[in-house]
Amino acid sequence: MDEFASAVLIAAVRRALAEEAIAVPAYPSGGALMPLDAKRRLLAGVAQAHGLLPLLRVGLFLPRLPPDPALLALAAARTPDDLFARWGRLERFTHSRHRVVVREAGPSHLVAEHVGPPGAPPEPAEDALILGVLTALLAAIGARGVTVALDSRPVLVVYADGVFTAPPPGHATAVWHLAWSSLAPTARADRPLTGTDVAARARRLLAGNLAHRWTLGTLAAELGMAPRSLQRRLQAEGGFAVLLAAARAEAAADLLMNAGHSLGVVGFACGYADQPHFTREFRRRTAMTPAAYRTAFARPTSQPHLGNRDHQLARVKEAGR
Repeated sequence: MDEFASAVLIAAVRRALAEEAIAVPAYPSGGALMPLDAKRRLLAGVAQAHGLLPLLRVGLFLPRLPPDPALLALAAARTPDDLFARWGRLERFTHSRHRVVVREAGPSHLVAEHVGPPGAPPEPAEDALILGVLTALLAAIGARGVTVALDSRPVLVVYADGVFTAPPPGHATAVWHLAWSSLAPTARADRPLTGTDVAARARRLLAGNLAHRWTLGTLAAELGMAPRSLQRRLQAEGGFAVLLAAARAEAAADLLMNAGHSLGVVGFACGYADQPHFTREFRRRTAMTPAAYRTAFARPTSQPHLGNRDHQLARVKEAGR
């Protein structure tokens, strides 16, 4: 993925290779993003010199990187199906030329294929990188006893008991069979279990997992209420849809003030369906497009605190009323 890989995955690649004492060539970049061709050359060079194992292991180093909104949104998935659906939305936001397509899904397994445009499939190095990241994310969301095999006869297991094994050169790497023995979802420390202010509890739930596909019914279930009762309790806030739109816009405004995050990553992390949805809904709340908002209010990455965050978030709230 062009934006996401450049901002986060390439940083993880460099960190992982440094841990294994593998030198990484320096490639020029126009900022946080690495050009696609440079990224592909980097990955292909690593694979040629050291095989696919270092790239498969990159995902294990993601927790050691600074927090990133896209990774946090992915790690907040509640099931493997949810994780892969979120990954697909991220690919749409970043206009990725490669996609992970789920071919089969069951309660304890999933078959996915890494595909590209006609005549231009992903390279094995790119397959290995994305497979390693998704495998690490499966563990992060609570999947236990994860195994990963490549499509072959006989089956070639490349991940089991927390350890990756590289496939032999020339082996097909694009079709993945992922399985898990159980799911133990990670605890959500921010989940509001007590309190009498239903609207405040609802806001905290929504803001804590904006990339979730929220509906009035799912929010009501989290709060232990009937949907109709919840809707009545939220009338003073404008109803469920208004409350969700406000939570997304406030979070997006906060992230947009950090110039280090791409617009696609911000939109994805805040739960919008795609870039047009992000632009339309954010402008409805703020009277500005995300790009215009960033131009007006973004703080330089070298100056993370300008003291105007509360003022600009208040603008979002006022514009949405």
